[in-house]
Amino acid sequence: MGIDQDLLQRLTGRPFESSQMKIDGHACEVDAASLVYSKTPMSKPSMRGGVYFSDKMGFKIKATISDLSISKILSKTMLGPNTDFAKIQFLTTIEEGGAKKPLTIYANLTNYVQRSSGLELNLMVVGTELSD
Repeated sequence: MGIDQDLLQRLTGRPFESSQMKIDGHACEVDAASLVYSKTPMSKPSMRGGVYFSDKMGFKIKATISDLSISKILSKTMLGPNTDFAKIQFLTTIEEGGAKKPLTIYANLTNYVQRSSGLELNLMVVGTELSD
């Protein structure tokens, strides 16, 4: 599984519709999501959670979710007490050859903030998968 930068570039800089987020066997609705291509907080290549980061630029997702019950699962998906990142899936569609096709974006959670209105998640994209 790699990152299709061309597909992600078409979603960059504006909100994209993600109908659902799947994490550790749990699915929840996504209220809003946006994708940016920006600098990572890395200044040199490093190994973190079994994932080798070598690029100084990367695709990042900022998502808002009102389902507060997922906060129990989120703490298990980040580095810290865990040795590996969990892959979180964002399910969306993209226009490809005149038809809408399902696109799965895989991401690692870098941090999140819990507010009374919901959760704000910040994630780093680690893969994409376009279905026919």
